[in-house]
Amino acid sequence: MAPFLRMPFRSLSADNLISRGAAGHVFHISPNIVLKCPTKFDNGLPEQIKEMEESSKKIEAEKAVYRILMEHPHPNIVQCILCVPEGIFLRRMESTLQERLSQSRKATIPARTQERWVLQLTSAVAWLERLGLVHGDLRPANILLDANDNIQLSDFDATVKPGAELIVASEPFCKMDENFETPPAGPVSEQFSLASCIYTIRFGHWPWHELDPRARGEKLRRNKFPSVSADIVFGDVTTRCWHGEYTSIASVQQDVLSRLGRSIAKDEALMQVAIEEIATQYPLLRAECERFVATQARERSS
Repeated sequence: MAPFLRMPFRSLSADNLISRGAAGHVFHISPNIVLKCPTKFDNGLPEQIKEMEESSKKIEAEKAVYRILMEHPHPNIVQCILCVPEGIFLRRMESTLQERLSQSRKATIPARTQERWVLQLTSAVAWLERLGLVHGDLRPANILLDANDNIQLSDFDATVKPGAELIVASEPFCKMDENFETPPAGPVSEQFSLASCIYTIRFGHWPWHELDPRARGEKLRRNKFPSVSADIVFGDVTTRCWHGEYTSIASVQQDVLSRLGRSIAKDEALMQVAIEEIATQYPLLRAECERFVATQARERSS
């Protein structure tokens, strides 16, 4: 028999599939919820069996990160609602930052929106740092946007502790030396990724987007970066991050806030209000997930 994708629950089908990535699949559950689950095949070929094993490892690693984040939520990190053997129930978002930026060629994104995104992304990455985590794969495809056009950082299957070896290297969002080696996970690696994300937000395209991948990689490995002079607000932040000049992501966050005329104290107060709002919504979302799982269990046993 030919191999075919195994659904995590009987009621789901290919019609529910939203996206597929290296870690697994994302399925639509309701207008509020999606399920991220490992890739599984029935009658899988040898290479598919290897893919299944890797996918399961990635999802389990991501669950571990989300369990930490459930205890320490942040308003700009996608909300995990429930972890089950089949996968991870997450708050549903509207689109990825990459999709939104690709649309900007037709409709320019307002400067205030760009500034908000830079602040929100930096805040989310600094929060991970505070928790002793390094995202490890910061790029627009892994940054989501909610219905209010706010950043929601996601995809933690490559997240590691500071000092660990990075799991992935996605150019132009990962720092590499001339031997194609990456630095240990930490402020230097995250700053580089953050800089390329900020540049992409501000200019609407990747650094050296006009070059082919090999030529672009050569430029970045030799620390040759495109001009940021047109960005009078964050240009210097971007350059300093590319060169790893900040001692921490928290320092980047402080610099971003100061350039926007905001204080850490006010920002943390606003964040606390947002966290409390997340807490009020959580019980209803969890109950919805638990009802879905219970219904699937009954159908399986009938």
